[in-house]
Amino acid sequence: MILGHSMGGMLATKMAVMYPENVEKLLLANPIGLEDYRKFSPYQNIDKQYAAELKNTYDSYKAYQLKFYYDGKWKPEYDKWLNLLAGWTISKDFPITAWNAALTSDMIYTQPVVDDFEKIKTPTLLIIGTRDRTAIGKANAPKELQPLMGLYQNLGKETQKKIKDSKLVELDNVGHSPHIEVFDRFIKPLLAFIKE
Repeated sequence: MILGHSMGGMLATKMAVMYPENVEKLLLANPIGLEDYRKFSPYQNIDKQYAAELKNTYDSYKAYQLKFYYDGKWKPEYDKWLNLLAGWTISKDFPITAWNAALTSDMIYTQPVVDDFEKIKTPTLLIIGTRDRTAIGKANAPKELQPLMGLYQNLGKETQKKIKDSKLVELDNVGHSPHIEVFDRFIKPLLAFIKE
């Protein structure tokens, strides 16, 4: 069984499509890649992405998560997860991490999984926090297109229709990280699906 959250959802989707004999069940929690970001935002080469990654700080990571993950409502229990990510910025190896992040962003943009969902044959559960607004490249998209990106309250339903016999659990008023924000509401449907 594979559980993929955020970019992990893209990787889990690829695994289920490429190696279906190895995947008994697929669980996707607010995966990115439910839309093709190339339709909204122009390509940024890896050097530009690397330069942007090098500018990240504790404050920029927090501002991003606050806006897209938690709808402007920060709780102290989110700090440990932010510290895990922001800790990279104070390491002497941060340039290596930033380069890897740029390569990862390039992969997300250039290798969409939108067309892979209909190829999934594995029993699949989608757990979607409907308040999520995460969308790769949103800042580079034209202003008029930005509000159309990352609409998980629509993307979850659209994706469920593509994955044959999949199940969708929508968590209202929850953002990008339901396993952090509302663990009790997240774990119950996950365990029920695993036990089926």
